[in-house]
Amino acid sequence: MNSTNRLLKLRTVRQEDCEILWRWANDPIARAASFSSEPITWDDHLRWFNKKLNSSNCYHFIALNDQDELIGQIRFDVDEQLESVVSISLASNQRNQGYGKLILQMAINELLKYTSVNNIQALIKPKNLASIKLFESVGFKKLGLSPIMPISPNVLALKYVYEHN
Repeated sequence: MNSTNRLLKLRTVRQEDCEILWRWANDPIARAASFSSEPITWDDHLRWFNKKLNSSNCYHFIALNDQDELIGQIRFDVDEQLESVVSISLASNQRNQGYGKLILQMAINELLKYTSVNNIQALIKPKNLASIKLFESVGFKKLGLSPIMPISPNVLALKYVYEHN
C-alpha cells in the first residue's frame, strides 16, 4: 500500500517503525492530546504495536516527505460494522507545516481503496483545537460529546464523523 503526492508519500507501517512510533507517542504534546496522558512503557508499546501490526482490521501508515524523512503516522482501526476510528500524530519537528491535512486526506483515500468502511470517526479532547480544526478542514462533521466506550466511559470526547459517498 503506497500512495504519493508531490510532497508526501504514505507507506504501510513496518516492524522497524516500532521505536519511532513509541517516541512519537511519548512526545509531551502527543501525550497531552491523548485520552490517556501517562507515558507509554516500551513493553506496553511493543505488545500494542505487534498486535496492531498483525491485525487485519488495522490500516497503519507512515508519512514521509520528499526527502524520505518520517514525518508522521496515521492509523485506522476498522470494526465488524465497517466503522473506523482514526488516530494521527506528527513528529514534533514536523508540526504546523500543513502536513496533517495532507496526510489525513491521502490516508482516507488509501483506506477507501482497500475497505468498504461506512464512516471514519475521530474522538478528540474538547480542548484540542488543532485536531478539531484539522478534522473539520477535511470534511469531518461534529456529532457532539460522547463517552469513550469501553476504554473510559466517564471521559467525554468530541465525536467527529467522515462519511464518504
